[in-house]
Amino acid sequence: MKKKWGLSLLIAFVAVMILQLPVSAANSTVQIQLCYIEGDQVKVAASGSAAGDDGQYYLFALKPYESEVGLRQDYCAVGTATANGIYFSTALNLDTAASQLYSRFVVTVKSGGRFVPVSNEMYILNPEAVATKATVSISEATGNKKGITAYWPYANLLSDLGVGYAGTTVDTANFFNGGGINFTYNGKVYAFNAVAVKELDTIVSLYNAQNADICMIVVNSLSAGTADMVHPGAMGTGKNPHYYSVNVTTQAGEEKFAAFMSFLANRYNGGKLGSVQSYVIGNEVNSSDSWHYAGEVPVSLFAADYATQFRVAYNAIKSHNSTANVYICTDQRWTHSDGGSSYCGRDVIDGFNAEILRTGNIDWGLSFHPYAVPLTHSSFWTTAPGYGALKLVDNTVNTKMITPLNMNVVTNYFQQPQYLTRTGAVRNIIISELGFSSSGAGNDMNIQAAAIAYSYKLIAANPYIKMVLYSAMLDIPEEVQQGLANGLLTSTGAPKPAYYVYQMVDRDSLNQYAPFVGVSSWSQLGLQ
Repeated sequence: MKKKWGLSLLIAFVAVMILQLPVSAANSTVQIQLCYIEGDQVKVAASGSAAGDDGQYYLFALKPYESEVGLRQDYCAVGTATANGIYFSTALNLDTAASQLYSRFVVTVKSGGRFVPVSNEMYILNPEAVATKATVSISEATGNKKGITAYWPYANLLSDLGVGYAGTTVDTANFFNGGGINFTYNGKVYAFNAVAVKELDTIVSLYNAQNADICMIVVNSLSAGTADMVHPGAMGTGKNPHYYSVNVTTQAGEEKFAAFMSFLANRYNGGKLGSVQSYVIGNEVNSSDSWHYAGEVPVSLFAADYATQFRVAYNAIKSHNSTANVYICTDQRWTHSDGGSSYCGRDVIDGFNAEILRTGNIDWGLSFHPYAVPLTHSSFWTTAPGYGALKLVDNTVNTKMITPLNMNVVTNYFQQPQYLTRTGAVRNIIISELGFSSSGAGNDMNIQAAAIAYSYKLIAANPYIKMVLYSAMLDIPEEVQQGLANGLLTSTGAPKPAYYVYQMVDRDSLNQYAPFVGVSSWSQLGLQ
């Protein structure tokens, strides 16, 4: 019996067909236009034609770690060309060993006994269709952009500061080190460290109780429990980075990562254990040699592999919480690179976007870190001594670095047609890390306070930046030794002027700090 297509999906298919350039039958090509979940089925719609031995089209499902159809014979659906296109339907098999949630699909024809791909590849575009929860942002409706990298012993200060967002980092290694809490996913049982889970439960509930949306930054460090989750290219290189690229090149690594992200999204979906609204996958991934190491590979390969990692995380999260936001993450290096496995942020973004468009556009967002140059130079509105000749910061698309002064370069870049969402909207853009030191050469507590006031006013004036997480709630002794006393509080918990500035920055002009920037009032800079 033929599977029926829902009216909404047929309408969407027609709309896509109208927007797409025609596919040339003379070139014997097929173009997958849509790959959607509808009910318990995956529906694939394609256009074009290709010659085969029997006039039939066969759909194959490839897992993220599979690179080709090869000699496989296990197609999942058969479609016959009609006047309106080629249609396929195959079982989703959600939450079973045969789940297709993470598969990408390709159309083939039979030729000489083999199945030859004749189309592009596409992942499921709407994993949120199977979600049973849809969390509601506490802060988005109010337009509150204020956030901070939080520290749970000081959770009560979140509401005192008036922040709407709290950032916390989750490391896979902490959860795959020992057991105590089992989670069954796609027919397999995964054991997570009970202490780590309970600590995260506490953090989520504490921050939510202060009316803060949580932004969870997910990183991957090496441990006995995560060795199979570390990218194979990063092993045996002699490097010892902070975090590693996630291994989605093997079945074990990909399934383990999908299970972990599903566990988080399922646990913090707005129920009794709290809500996580935003997820950042990796930290400053373009600085791969330190923060997302995948080995010494060209940026194009790195970006494409990161896109696959992101796709797995995205489908896992959105299949549990339909309204969650999922972000990639780059640092302040826009077109600057330190060489090796340290890449330009723009190159990684371009490569990532190209791979996402190639395999099916989804609603990913960008998180970036527009720190001052150098990091210890809190008065970002000036050029640091010795940096003038380097010309690292300007207001062009080719600027080497992004600071609070030229964040519009990034938001303008994302208004290009190839970066828009499927509905034509500008993607969600956030700043998940930004801070200024109160110590070091040229810095003091008033300079730090002025930097926070000025940078936040610039962020508030940019309609495309959704939120900022200032880093951090209090000074971290190890960072202070590096000249980065970025906390709003000292390491002993004493508030700095920056604390009161951030508390009032969306409620008061704070013109008393404008002279530190060289003006008598913020209005002279067109800011409120």
